[in-house]
Amino acid sequence: MGKRDRYKITASQFFTIAGSSERENGVPLPEELFCMLEDFCLDKKMPDPRGINSYMLSPEGEGNERILRAGGYVGAMVFKDGTQVELLPMLTAKDRQGNELSNKRILLNMLKSMRTIPLTNYNLNSRAAENLNIFETFILAFINEVYGIVKNGLKQCYTPYENNENFLKGKVIYAKHATKNFAHKDKFYVQYDVFTINRAENRLIKSTLKYLKNITSSARSRNRLESLIANFDGVDYSTNYAGDFAATVIDRSMQGYRNALRWAEIFLLSRYVTVTTGRNVAYAVIFTTGELFDSYTVYSLGKMLDNQRFKAEIQKKHYPMLNKPMPRDSAQALAVMTMRETGMRVVFDSKWQELNANDPNCGIYQTDIYDLYNLLEMYRSDNVCYIYPLAGELGEDRREICFKNEDGVLGRVCFVDIGDMEGSLLSVLEHIFGNLTISKNISKNR
Repeated sequence: MGKRDRYKITASQFFTIAGSSERENGVPLPEELFCMLEDFCLDKKMPDPRGINSYMLSPEGEGNERILRAGGYVGAMVFKDGTQVELLPMLTAKDRQGNELSNKRILLNMLKSMRTIPLTNYNLNSRAAENLNIFETFILAFINEVYGIVKNGLKQCYTPYENNENFLKGKVIYAKHATKNFAHKDKFYVQYDVFTINRAENRLIKSTLKYLKNITSSARSRNRLESLIANFDGVDYSTNYAGDFAATVIDRSMQGYRNALRWAEIFLLSRYVTVTTGRNVAYAVIFTTGELFDSYTVYSLGKMLDNQRFKAEIQKKHYPMLNKPMPRDSAQALAVMTMRETGMRVVFDSKWQELNANDPNCGIYQTDIYDLYNLLEMYRSDNVCYIYPLAGELGEDRREICFKNEDGVLGRVCFVDIGDMEGSLLSVLEHIFGNLTISKNISKNR
């Protein structure tokens, strides 16, 4: 394995041991790397709501015929020798201009829609974003945020300071003064405020810079991180991440720190994003593909809805995290939309699954059909709309599947083009509610 080795896989593929199998859709790995990757995947369980352990790569087979099959997760793993393994979405798509989007571009577009990841000020259309793995892209986004902070000057604040001094200033801490200065009548143990850059926010950012410098696989990023650390001279490294995050204050004067501190939480505390390490893994960042698609769907819906005509209720869904139990919830919806004028109420949920036109019900899970009836009762809605990504096998003319009874349509399965998410969702909304769903912004741009 060389330091520049890089392996990619999509959900329709699997890893094999090099030389042991030549099966279709198999991506061969050196045996040593395969074993390290297998150990890491088995150690990092991702429980689902049913209490069943799933894995970012599912192990199958025995002996040299073992494989690691991609499933419902995307992300990147970087081993300590520099070897990189990427898990990418299974679908390809085209943008509005007809240009084919790579699997990486689809992933970046979905990541930008997540509110928990502050990518809004980072150019995801750059060559670096396309070529680097996800974690390195996050590092570059953080570097850009810190450059803005350094350019505007590090913020200072008054911080309590106490020490045994030769002068009297502030207030005397009598308990410590009595014990420390019993034989030194010329000293005073005092506490007073100092105006300093050594505040919690700067300590956390400096600690994040150091942490990333030690694990990044990009020499360019490492050099930029080192140069930024030099600008934090006079700032200590944080010794208590949780305590310093609790002490942070984001007021009007600290708005420039907001995104950088969000990145610091992701890197230092693994909040919002599953970031982990292993015995042979320098770092790994993993996402549930369904969570990304849900976020992308909600993000796109929010950009087109007319709030004067609709009431939209976004529901809180749970997603698997590494080695953490999942709540045993009943069926969960993504959003509930009510048309204010007519009172029509529709439940929306998105499903990241590539359907097959040749399968019964196109391969829709039986549990999803059962959940449809649960959602109708739970939210007292008129019908349910399941949103699936449009796969090539379904064809452009297959845009909807209906579940009906004698009273009419109970549920719909609608397909959206991941390359033109807003346009596809607009067609879905118009089909369900009529043309009144078009917001002023959308109608001007059509």
